[in-house]
Amino acid sequence: MIRGESGLATEATTARHSSQAPAAAPAGGTSPSASPAEPGASIFVWGIWACHLLATLVFVARFGPDVPLWDDYAVIPQLCGEKPVTLSWLWSQHSEHQIPLARLILLASFWATGGSPRPVMFLMAGLLGLLAALLIHAARMARGATTYHDAMLPIVLLSLGHHANLLWAIQVTYVLPVFLLGAILSLVAATRSAPGMGAMVVAAACLTLMPLCNAGGLAFVPALAGWFWATAAGMLIRRGPAGRPRAAILALLPVPALILAVLYFRGYVSPPHHAAPGGPAAAIRTTAQFLGMSLGAPGASLWPWSGILAVVMLMGAVATLGYAWCVRPEERARVEGLLCVLGAVASLAIGSGWGRSGEDVLAGLQSRYTTLAIPAILASYLAFSVYGTRVTRRLIPAIMGTIATVLIWPNVQEGLKAGQRAGEQSAAFDRDLAAGTPAFRLVRKYSPFLHPSQQDLRRSLESLHHAGIGKFRALRDDPTFQEQPIALSPAELRLARWDGKTIEATGPDPWVRFDLAAPTPVYGIRIRYDHENSDGTPARFRLAWRRPGQRDFPEDQQYGNWNLPSGRGLETTVWVDDVVSQLRIQPDNRPCKFTIESLTLLKPPGPDREAP
Repeated sequence: MIRGESGLATEATTARHSSQAPAAAPAGGTSPSASPAEPGASIFVWGIWACHLLATLVFVARFGPDVPLWDDYAVIPQLCGEKPVTLSWLWSQHSEHQIPLARLILLASFWATGGSPRPVMFLMAGLLGLLAALLIHAARMARGATTYHDAMLPIVLLSLGHHANLLWAIQVTYVLPVFLLGAILSLVAATRSAPGMGAMVVAAACLTLMPLCNAGGLAFVPALAGWFWATAAGMLIRRGPAGRPRAAILALLPVPALILAVLYFRGYVSPPHHAAPGGPAAAIRTTAQFLGMSLGAPGASLWPWSGILAVVMLMGAVATLGYAWCVRPEERARVEGLLCVLGAVASLAIGSGWGRSGEDVLAGLQSRYTTLAIPAILASYLAFSVYGTRVTRRLIPAIMGTIATVLIWPNVQEGLKAGQRAGEQSAAFDRDLAAGTPAFRLVRKYSPFLHPSQQDLRRSLESLHHAGIGKFRALRDDPTFQEQPIALSPAELRLARWDGKTIEATGPDPWVRFDLAAPTPVYGIRIRYDHENSDGTPARFRLAWRRPGQRDFPEDQQYGNWNLPSGRGLETTVWVDDVVSQLRIQPDNRPCKFTIESLTLLKPPGPDREAP
């Protein structure tokens, strides 16, 4: 390892006396000297780690859907051989992300298991468990002993507050960069001076993988590259000309990650379905919300206090490290590393806050952000527990551990609630698929659980069936449909004008209602259409229907596609599987022109009868 002489001597002393009382702190109280041994602390912390890891694995085994969900279907054409697996596809944009690693992992899992995403869910649980173990070890190395407070690390990393990611395979793209950042954090914290060259090479490998994960991993790169350069500069200062070769190597280690970061933006197109940023005030609010979700599900219910707590914690950690940098010059390498990790966390939080600031006022309180925000807690905990004053070194970690413990139960409740919903839906789909339920009825019943777009879901299920993938071989074809055109004579308009076949929307959330001559059993409604709006973006389309005797359009009798393709000569089919007396079409949620070339009911064959 590359260390200054004073750092090496101090580490040796710490290792010899890790079970003894710590040396007195110098003036200022920022000594990271060894903590006193706490009898039974190691057994307690590792016991908590084992229990939480087991609980997380059981949670995935019990509730993890064994069918792809939403963005998981993005790899189905390659899995089924309809499209090749190429570098250009792996590096192609997915929303605002580049996710080549996640795509490869999903393809491998689906290929090996016949389309089941569960192995990826176990992988995510395993990565979080491994990261907790690495940080427990790093905390012990940093202080010379394990403390009871270290139980907080597995509690927050293996919390069921991560349910939104643990139960959705594509979210491995969220877990991977957090694991990689946490691995670098453990390397930084474990040694008082700069890690050895071998450890720095491992850190550089982690850094290089980050832009291959998603935009979150990309956000970590600049601050962490700064850590490599600061370490190289420190070596030159300590060793002078003798340190130049190794300093040059350290300075070059982050270059591959920086090259990938530049390539990330080659051909990048801002997703049309994302709202424009809402300005500085909205960005600050959304950033604080993002950080507040590090508490898990309670981060949303406790807003704005959750955001205030997270921001104060981060500011306190930065202040603690800043003071340590001034009074502990022999440990500046580690202090700078911790500051750079906090900078990486801040970069992601600010980037997420700015990018989502134009959406809903609660846009930052998404449950999937819990995993991404967790490094804020991890880095702050290590900063306080290693470099805090005589009081804060134990008080702040104790407070953080207490909060994490108190929030275990609400996170478990929310996780079990979400898990039960996902598990029940997945099991019901398996039963219906095995029972020979036709494809259109599966799509109607399990959208949006499986996918928000009925059209994309149907296409993917049929691809899996034709490719003979796993249980999807049992998919049953649709029956023959009887087609009945609907007269294009609207019964009611809202914020729209009707011109023969064209709906000219004049305001937000326009709609047109059509009444059928008599209640009719309907399997689906096919619309051939042209669409255009001033933004040139996909239509935010919705279709709703009423049964006989109903006075409104219930939520479970509506289908929305917020990315309906825009252009000319297009077609979409909405699967209804119900008895319909009226239907209402929202062509977009803003002014547009929507021309209906034909509107056709797809009905059961033979005489009219109620659809089952």
